[in-house]
Amino acid sequence: MTTPALAFVTSLRHPHNSRDYRAVEEQFAAGLASWMRQTSPRFAVIVVANRQPPLPDDPRVRFVQVDFPPPSDVAGPRTGLAAVVRDKGTKLAVGLAAARAAGARHVMFVDDDDFVSNRLAAFVAQHPDAAGWTFTDGWRINVERRALRAHRGDFHLQCGSSHIVRTDLLPDVPAGAPTQEQLYAAMGDRLERWLGSHMHIHDDIELAPLPFPGALYRVGQAEAHSGNSLSGWSRPVSAAVAREFGVPATGLAPWSLARAVLPSARAVRERLRRR
Repeated sequence: MTTPALAFVTSLRHPHNSRDYRAVEEQFAAGLASWMRQTSPRFAVIVVANRQPPLPDDPRVRFVQVDFPPPSDVAGPRTGLAAVVRDKGTKLAVGLAAARAAGARHVMFVDDDDFVSNRLAAFVAQHPDAAGWTFTDGWRINVERRALRAHRGDFHLQCGSSHIVRTDLLPDVPAGAPTQEQLYAAMGDRLERWLGSHMHIHDDIELAPLPFPGALYRVGQAEAHSGNSLSGWSRPVSAAVAREFGVPATGLAPWSLARAVLPSARAVRERLRRR
């Protein structure tokens, strides 16, 4: 197997913190299919979860199982930020160790339901010594509506799939199968600040802006932690975007185009409620 230039590291929430875990696995499967479309073979995917989801028989994909407890008693995805950061941060730390063991020079922490550009692995392979990149530009996508909205300049403040970092710049992870407490003790506040959250790592590590939109932030699905939606006016998913990110393009029928462009019923209701 070729040594990966880039490892995509993702985590799946605890099954207890879900209304429909099969939907979580289906959303992850769509994201994984996107990540696997890289134009360069020099990548790996590390999946960390309490329960193994269906995975392709591909040596580039590795599953790491953990037995961390649910971070919240809430039997659903709206667990609150502290629970999300703890669960996500500790699982991504385990994934970081696996990425290093695979020889990856760079790592991207990617949310399990987001989509990424198929150019990332090739781009990273061309810049092996770079500290990394922040995705300042990207898109929100509602897959069901086949609709997009661009985010320019602040995408990294909206989406968890928005940084690539050289692995040696990230904190060391305890060997073996560390507990969450051991991970916190070893990594300190960087565990939550850099891994559990996407809001601070670009403030602490000097990362260059990625020179092209690198990810699609999937919104509008019931099992998302954030509950964010596309809202408002949007644009159709073009054939070019569909090819690059591995998502379905908008159909050409008038109804399909209207559904992609016009605000959703949910967005209209929210706007009326605010007024």
